[in-house]
Amino acid sequence: MLAGSLAALRRRLVRGIGLAALALTASCSSDEATGPVPADEVSVRNNSFSPATRTVAVGTTVTFRWSPSANTHNVTFADGPTSPDQSSGTYTRTFAAAGNFPYQCSLHAGMTGTITVN
Repeated sequence: MLAGSLAALRRRLVRGIGLAALALTASCSSDEATGPVPADEVSVRNNSFSPATRTVAVGTTVTFRWSPSANTHNVTFADGPTSPDQSSGTYTRTFAAAGNFPYQCSLHAGMTGTITVN
C-alpha cells in the first residue's frame, strides 16, 4: 500500500513540475539566434522582429534588442516615436495607454510588427 501511495505521489510531483516548466516556457518567446526572449522584449534580427507581435499591460516598457549580427534597422511607430538607425544596442518605449501600436523598420519593406496593450 505504501509503495502505491509513493508512486502516485511521485507521478503527481512529476506532472506538477512539467506543468510549471510549460507555464514558464509559454511566458517567453524564443529567438533562434539568442535563445528565449523575455515577455517585454522584441529581438531585432536581420530583416525580422522576433516575435513580431507582443501583448503587454498598460504601463509596460518594451525593449527592442538588436541581435549581435543584425544589420542596420530602426523601429518606427505609426503614432510617431522612432528609434535611430542602429545595428546594435536597444531601444525602449513605454506604453501608457491601451491599443494596438503597429511598428516597422523603415529601411526594410515587410519588416513589421504590432504591440497590443491591454
